[in-house]
Amino acid sequence: MAEIVDTEEMDRDTVDPKILNQQFSQNYNLLTETAVSLKKSYINKIHGTKSLRIAASQVDGTIEVYELQRAALNRICRLSGHRKALTEIVFSPREDNLLYSCGEDGLLKLWDTRSSGSCVQEYKNEEEQLVRPYSCMDVSCNGRVLCAGTQLVEHDAYLVFWDNRMTKPLGGYWNSHTDEITQVKFHKEKVEILISGALDGLLNIYNILEKTEDDALVFSLNVENSVERLSWMDERQVACITQSNELQVWNSDTGDLVKNYNRDKVARAIKRSRGDDCYLVDTFTSIDETTVLLAGSYSGNGDILRSVTITDKKLKPHCNFTRNIQVVRCCWYEKERDILVTAGESGIISLWSRSAVAENGVTSKKLSKSLNKLHVHRHKPY
Repeated sequence: MAEIVDTEEMDRDTVDPKILNQQFSQNYNLLTETAVSLKKSYINKIHGTKSLRIAASQVDGTIEVYELQRAALNRICRLSGHRKALTEIVFSPREDNLLYSCGEDGLLKLWDTRSSGSCVQEYKNEEEQLVRPYSCMDVSCNGRVLCAGTQLVEHDAYLVFWDNRMTKPLGGYWNSHTDEITQVKFHKEKVEILISGALDGLLNIYNILEKTEDDALVFSLNVENSVERLSWMDERQVACITQSNELQVWNSDTGDLVKNYNRDKVARAIKRSRGDDCYLVDTFTSIDETTVLLAGSYSGNGDILRSVTITDKKLKPHCNFTRNIQVVRCCWYEKERDILVTAGESGIISLWSRSAVAENGVTSKKLSKSLNKLHVHRHKPY
């Protein structure tokens, strides 16, 4: 029997280094970075505030809260209290010290990160014995309304709402999705507008001021794939990343699909040869009002991380994060200071800035080379 030889081509750059540097002309410098643990750790959620207070959740259910001081991330506190997997963390848009979290234990918690951190409120319906494992959550732009999405519970997936001052829910929707809800995102400026995405392949847009769920559902859009991540690009456009690493852009006013980029297109845009090794992290709107997509490659050490801009329906090279040392799983962007925070499979939080020197004049700090040993190589099963 002839020897079977694996001839599958390895992922590589499609242009030489000189051209690569010319095309990825924006330069985000590594301001500082820190490892949340000396053990192998996986950061799956990250969020921050305008004062650059950063919260990162790990797969063990703990939340580490840091603050940027003198070009270094100083840990403020560690939060723990969920009995099952923690699924989302969101800072209050009105108070930098307050952080919300939700988990599969059916609890939504409010934490005060001052004085070593403590849980100051639990949101749950004690009158109901049915436990709803929460898979995602968000807070309205005025900080008043909370919404959490659930896994499938007795053939229903719920959107549950709270007034942030009351522990008992205001109510919920349960007819709009038929599988686990993976994302809920309030509009950045309109308190009443909410979007949700789920494993059922639907992207729903609601006006929650309406009295009934049927009236509240403005659009139910068929993504034709499980929704991984949602984000508001601007006042009207919604970016949707699917679980097969496809990027779609929808108009929330008309319900139209505006742009669609599959995995191969993104791989070509970041100048890599294999679409199967490409992964999408998230989108954000940069300081110059350009929509940016962050993407990477699993190949090699998993250190390839690049961004492209969405311009005139084309993906154009933006930045090459040459000092990245991990597969990135989540990011958060602070628009006013033009700072990008990334985190991922090696448990490292990295702060990137287009300014080589911090505002206080202290240059960026480099993480020890020993952290390279923390790499975790994990491919998605597709």
